[in-house]
This record gives sequence, structure tokens and C-alpha cells, in this order.
Amino acid sequence: MANKRLYTEADVAALPRGAVLTLGKAALATPAALDLAFRRGIAVSYADGETVAGAQAARADALTRMLAQDGTYVVSVQRGAAVLTRLVDGVPTPFGNVP
Repeated sequence: MANKRLYTEADVAALPRGAVLTLGKAALATPAALDLAFRRGIAVSYADGETVAGAQAARADALTRMLAQDGTYVVSVQRGAAVLTRLVDGVPTPFGNVP
């Protein structure tokens, strides 16, 4: 996957479990790709040399998505993972899971 600029779920799905996804200076990964990396135990390595475990990348992505959307959120913890729910017109709407 050398010289690629955008990594998607399909790219992460093609990696073996436990692999490292290395993002160069001009590379990005979609939020769905980062979520899948977490679920598959794939670490994310950035051009600056920092390696982020999939769980940390997923947490950062979830926070970024929450901050991008005004609203009321409910966080519950189940089996060591946070489950995010956004209230839309008073109706709970699944938002995502965070390890």
C-alpha cells in the first residue's frame, strides 16, 4: 500500500490482524478505516513516528466526530468499552463504540 493517500475500510480489511497501518505525511485514513483497525487489533503509525494503538485512534476519531456535531450525547460503559448515543429530538440514536 505504498504511496497511497487515502486508506479505506477495504485497505484495512486486507491487512492481517495485528499489522501496523503506516500513514505517511500526505496520507489519511477514513473514520471507518480507523474503527476497523481498532476492531482488528491493527495499530496506526503516523509519519512523525508516533504509533497509536487502534483503540487510541478510535477514541480520537469518536471525539472528533462528537465535537463536529452539536448535540446531547449519552455515554455508557459496557464490558470496558464506551457506547456513544446521540439524542436527536429526544430519541436515542446510535453514534458508535469507543474502546
